[in-house]
Amino acid sequence: KIRVSEDKTTQIDHIVINENGVFVIETKNYSGRIYGQENQHEWTQVLSYGKVKNKLYNPVKQNKTHVYNVSKVVGLDVPIVSAVVFVQGNVQYISADGVYTLSGLKRLLKYGCGSKLNTTQMEAVYTRLTQANDKTITKSEHIHNIHNLQINVANNICPRCGKKLVIRHG
Repeated sequence: KIRVSEDKTTQIDHIVINENGVFVIETKNYSGRIYGQENQHEWTQVLSYGKVKNKLYNPVKQNKTHVYNVSKVVGLDVPIVSAVVFVQGNVQYISADGVYTLSGLKRLLKYGCGSKLNTTQMEAVYTRLTQANDKTITKSEHIHNIHNLQINVANNICPRCGKKLVIRHG
């Protein structure tokens, strides 16, 4: 768990720092068929030959929030890459960038996004993330922070800057 601010925490599955970038990895171990598109709010898990359908929050959107928070903590001009990994490899019905199987993740980590980090940059990222890593955050405190965030959004308060949300029509 990373403390982003006094009352804001985020729980990230994995962060990999190497010469190819900083990789924020959300791991999913769902069985069955997973249907989803990048901009959908929820994706669908289908089990038992279509008899059971479960909804899940779009993990691409979930990880975008993690990447945003990591970039705030790191505060450096380094490439931060989002990766959602389905460990069972069931990604054939998903239409979204940044979704990988385990072998796809291996290639991503090996080749990265085109930019290279030097040792000083990697150490700086590691130091800032280590300082933000708060092992004292309990699960109940993290859940409490999430509930407060939901209440703020319901009251039209921006979860990122704390100002009033503006409704736009386009």
